[in-house]
Amino acid sequence: MTRAVRHRAALITFAALSLALSACDSKVGGTPQAADTPPSSAPATSPSGATADNPFGDMKPCTTLDALLRDQGYPAAVPTAADSARTCTAVKKVGDDSIRVSLSLHAGQTINENIADPSKASTGTVNDRPAVQEREPIGAKGQCDVKMEVKPKSRAIVAVTLGVGTTDQACTDVNDLATKFEPMLPK
Repeated sequence: MTRAVRHRAALITFAALSLALSACDSKVGGTPQAADTPPSSAPATSPSGATADNPFGDMKPCTTLDALLRDQGYPAAVPTAADSARTCTAVKKVGDDSIRVSLSLHAGQTINENIADPSKASTGTVNDRPAVQEREPIGAKGQCDVKMEVKPKSRAIVAVTLGVGTTDQACTDVNDLATKFEPMLPK
């Protein structure tokens, strides 16, 4: 099977899976569209300290990730070494597997920036918020992220990396988390 045929088959499989699990829209180069999903918490307005340059204000990625993962068996989130001011991660062991969930809050960067492979990205919405889903954003199997727009010109990124699982499973998991996380974002 040629690379183009394998790629096309993978896209068709992803599109069918996304539609079945997340009610995603058509593939354009970015993210899923969650439909008919009630918000899990009260809608956020603007966090204290929010400015035109930073809509996140005093919203902290570790505290926010801990709230998102509450009662799911994850340890407290910790800042990442590469981007400790904006990104936190929590890792839990599940049998022989591990599940890593990361949250990044990027003021001044849009959802369309830094997409490593546009052919692995699809656009859509999460609870009516523009978003981009990227499969294997750093080229690793078992990884998927969702970038959600936070105006003006900012984004929040939820990422799931499975130690043993598939990319399809990581995308299913990150879509679920993004849908739960979206109401926590500033409007």
